[in-house]
Amino acid sequence: MPTSIFALACALVFCGLAGPVSAQSLESLIKLGEEEVKLQPLSASDLPTLNQDVTSSKASLPGSLGADKTRIGQDRDIDPDTYIVGPNDVLQLYIWGEFDQPYTLQINPEGYVLIPTVGSFHISGLSLTAAKERLSTAVQNKYPNVNISISLVSMRFFTAYVTGAVLNEGSFTIHPTTRVLDIIKQAGGFRGRSQLVALQDQDAGEATNRNTGRRSIQLIHRDGTSERVDLDMFLATGDLAHNPYVRMGDMVHVSFRKHSVSIFGAVNEEGEYEFLPGDTLGDLVTLAKGLNRSKPLISAELWRFQEGTEQAEVVELGGTKETLEELNYETIRHVELRPNDAIFIRAQSLWQSTHTVVISGEVKFQGRYRIEPGVTRIKDVVAAAGGLTDEASLIGARVIRTKVRAEKDPQLEQLKRQSEVAGLTDMNIEDRAYLKTKTREEKGRVAVDFERLFVDGDEQQNILLANGDVIFFPMQRHTINVSGQVQRAGLIGYEPDRKVRYYITKAGGYLYDADKRNARLVRARTGVREKLKDNLLVEVGDEIWVPQKERIDYWALTRETIPTIFNILTLAALLKGAFF
Repeated sequence: MPTSIFALACALVFCGLAGPVSAQSLESLIKLGEEEVKLQPLSASDLPTLNQDVTSSKASLPGSLGADKTRIGQDRDIDPDTYIVGPNDVLQLYIWGEFDQPYTLQINPEGYVLIPTVGSFHISGLSLTAAKERLSTAVQNKYPNVNISISLVSMRFFTAYVTGAVLNEGSFTIHPTTRVLDIIKQAGGFRGRSQLVALQDQDAGEATNRNTGRRSIQLIHRDGTSERVDLDMFLATGDLAHNPYVRMGDMVHVSFRKHSVSIFGAVNEEGEYEFLPGDTLGDLVTLAKGLNRSKPLISAELWRFQEGTEQAEVVELGGTKETLEELNYETIRHVELRPNDAIFIRAQSLWQSTHTVVISGEVKFQGRYRIEPGVTRIKDVVAAAGGLTDEASLIGARVIRTKVRAEKDPQLEQLKRQSEVAGLTDMNIEDRAYLKTKTREEKGRVAVDFERLFVDGDEQQNILLANGDVIFFPMQRHTINVSGQVQRAGLIGYEPDRKVRYYITKAGGYLYDADKRNARLVRARTGVREKLKDNLLVEVGDEIWVPQKERIDYWALTRETIPTIFNILTLAALLKGAFF
C-alpha cells in the first residue's frame, strides 16, 4: 500500500476512535486522499535537492531563503548590466519543464556558487547579467530540456574605505546601492582646515565646507582604476553620474581643495567654489544653482588675479551698466576660467534699486550685503560677514569702487589710440608719463590703510561705502615673489627687516641679460613700483621684478646705419666741392 493511502487509513481509524465523523468531514478527507494519490514522484533519480523533498510538479518557491532579512534601501531598480555581484549576494535559480526546482544560491567568501550536480562557478566581480548567463549556460548544458530563471533576491554587505579630509577615516560596512555621498556621511562628513562640519544632522545641500575638495574626490577601485567624483556638481544638478555607487573594497579619498573661483551677483547662491581645470563660466553658474533672472542681466566682469601678486585684471565680458542693455549670457558661458578668478554678474535691480556691496576673500561669510548709503562703513560690512579669518592679509586688502571703474577717461583713451598708431616716440614727456601712470594704476581703488584701521583703530580709514563697492581681503602670503631674469625665479620665504640684496642673493643672483636699470620692487600694500635698489627694505607680499635687456641686432643696426653714414659723407663731399 502506498505510504499516502496508509496514512489516510490511519487517519480514518483515528477519527473513528475519536468519535463519529460527519459526512462533510469524511468527504473532505476522501478528497484529500484522492489528491495525494495523483501525486507522482519525479523520474529523475539524480535530481539535485537543497534540503527539500521534491515530489510535486507544482512545487512553490520557499517562503524563507535563509537570506539576510535586513532591508536595503534603493533609489532605483537594480541595473543588471552595471550591478557587480560578490560574496554573500543571494540568487534565486528556478528550473521548470522536465522537473520543477527552486535553488537558493549564495556566493561564498571566495566568490563561488555551488549548484548541486552541475558544478561550482566563480561569478564574483561579474555583472549580474554576465553571472546569469554563465550559470544559465552551465545548467542548460546539464539539463537541456528545462527552462531557467535567475534573479537577485538579496544584496550583500561589504567593506569600503574613506580617507582624507573627513571626520572619521577608516573602513565602513556598506551595500551595493551606497553612493559616495552616503559613505562620506557614514564617515562623519567633511573636515575643514579650521573647523569640522558634520553631515549627519544636516541637509546634504547645506552641509558645506569651503576648504574640502568636494569636486575632486577620488574613488579608487580594487583593480587600480579610479574616477573623479564631483559632489558639488551632483548637489547642483541632481545628476547621479557625479555621485556613483561604491564597490566592494573601494577607497574614497577626500582631499583639501587646491584652487578656488568665486561668483557674485545675479546667481542663486553666491560664493566661492572649488576650481577644476577646464571649468568655464557656465560650470560656475551651474554650481551657483543658476542665474537669478528676476531682473534683466546688464553686465558681467571677470576679475583675474595675477599669479604671485594681489593685482587684478578686470575684463568686461559683456553688457554695459551705462546703457542697461540686456546681457546675452549664451555668448559668455564658454569663457574658460583660471584659479582665483572672480565673476560678477550684475542685474539691473542690483545697481538701480538695491544698494549693496560685495565682500570676498578671507572673511568668514563671503557674499553680497545690503548697505545704507551715507551710513554703512567698512567695519560694518566686515562684522556682518563674520569678521576676518586668521589668514586675512591687511596689507593687500582693498576697496574697489566699481562705478569709478566704469567711467571713461577721455584723455587716456586718446593717448592709447595715439600710442597704437604712432607709438610713444611722438608723445611729449608729460603725455608719456600720464599714459604710463594711468595704465599701471588700479582704477577705482579707494585709498584705505587697512592696518591703521584694524590694528591702530584709526577710524578715519573706516570710509563710507557706495553702491557696487567690492571689498577684498587676500590670504596672507609669507613670501616674496622674485620674477624675471634671476637664476631661480619663484617664491622666497619672507624674513622681517631684509632688503632687496638678500632676496636677489636667495634667488641665485642676476642673469647675464638682466636689465637692472629697469628692475622694480612692486609694493603689495599700494601696488606702487619703485626703482630697484639693493638697500630697499622689502615688506611681506612685495614682488621683485627684473626684466630682460632688449637684445640689439647689431647686424641689422649696421645695415640701417651704413646708408645713413654714406649719405652724410656724400653730402659733406658735395658741400666741400661747392664751397672749396
